[in-house]
Amino acid sequence: MACGSVDVSVEALRARTKYGEGVAAFEPHVRYFWQAMHAFSAKERAAFLRFVWGRSRLPATAAQWGDQWMRIHSMESADPDSRLPVAHTCFFSVELPRYTSARVAYAKLLYAVTHCVDIDADTSGEGVANAQLQRTHSREQSLSHASDADG
Repeated sequence: MACGSVDVSVEALRARTKYGEGVAAFEPHVRYFWQAMHAFSAKERAAFLRFVWGRSRLPATAAQWGDQWMRIHSMESADPDSRLPVAHTCFFSVELPRYTSARVAYAKLLYAVTHCVDIDADTSGEGVANAQLQRTHSREQSLSHASDADG
């Protein structure tokens, strides 16, 4: 038996998304990303989830999510419209170029999720940097929870 809904809910995914250092939900390239997710078919959203997390369904319950969050990082580039997004499945994160239009974001995301199907080893420079950010964030959360428990 498979867990989770066959259709990847954009709203559920958005609710479990955090943004990397210097990235905000209101930025144009992030808004274009969410527009693309809404425009994708159910099959394409499942392909996106495989691309970014190595699975095709979202967890069915909050308990199954645990402390897992999708993370969106910005990819800096002099020519963002020529770049594809980069996923790090081990970290459930995606590096999103600062696309200049919804049309470009949709096309590049669709190409990536349908053609880039190998799961990476997260050993690229970006993957290592994302891992360091993730560890720093986890340590900060642990310290925050520890000081809350003491207070």
